Amino acid sequence: MRFQLLAARLAVVALILAVLAGAGAVAGVRLGLLSDKAGSALMIPAVALGLLALVVAAAWLRSALARNAGEGKKLGLIALLGSAVFLYFPLSYVYYGFTSLPIHDATTDPEDPPQCVALAKVPSGNSRIYDGERRIPYSGPDARYRGSEVTIAYAFHDKYPLLTKPHAGLLVSPRKTFWRCHETAKKLGWTIVEADEKDLRIEATDRSFWFGRVSDIVIRVRPAGAIGSRVDVRSQSRNEALDHGQNVARLKTFFREFKF
Repeated sequence: MRFQLLAARLAVVALILAVLAGAGAVAGVRLGLLSDKAGSALMIPAVALGLLALVVAAAWLRSALARNAGEGKKLGLIALLGSAVFLYFPLSYVYYGFTSLPIHDATTDPEDPPQCVALAKVPSGNSRIYDGERRIPYSGPDARYRGSEVTIAYAFHDKYPLLTKPHAGLLVSPRKTFWRCHETAKKLGWTIVEADEKDLRIEATDRSFWFGRVSDIVIRVRPAGAIGSRVDVRSQSRNEALDHGQNVARLKTFFREFKF
């Protein structure tokens, strides 16, 4: 009985410390008090404390079920559910880091990506030049290429065929498509930096939810067919070497919302 109550209390304490450390990391980076690197480093003990809370809460649950006893029921359940919720976000970020392509620059047209004009003047920790020929380890389903390296352009086509297929509306004029893209970007909460109707180009920025990491976005509209139009989008992390799939997710979100 004493162990069960002690486990519930310890799990709650670990959860509280984890949340405080995580909140401190996020708030510190958002307010400019910590660098992104320092905030990420602070998340390591926060996640460790979250895992400790989950393990101890699981030990409490095992004891409660084995003894059919309810000591520490409220605290134990709070710690068990709270730690699971807390850990979901950092662990899913790590998971996508392993399963996503090792890139920081995603586009629907790897052969001819949209180019920044206004945003090209903004300092960036990453090159503005899209390197589709850079080779990365193959992680797709084709057994012929397993264990070898392929170009980023090939890997992108292979892993995200629905993104790299032409997004065209053959009966919608380029100008009308341009303004529909503009409305979609605003709806998604992106910050419009430039909307050039003459060049049919929209440039915007978006910040990640937790640490506010900036990605630069270019939407390009081109004529397609006699009266139609085609849309291509590019999203590039400004400072991260790897984006853990966030830029691809941003492209997918755009095309879920956008309608010709």
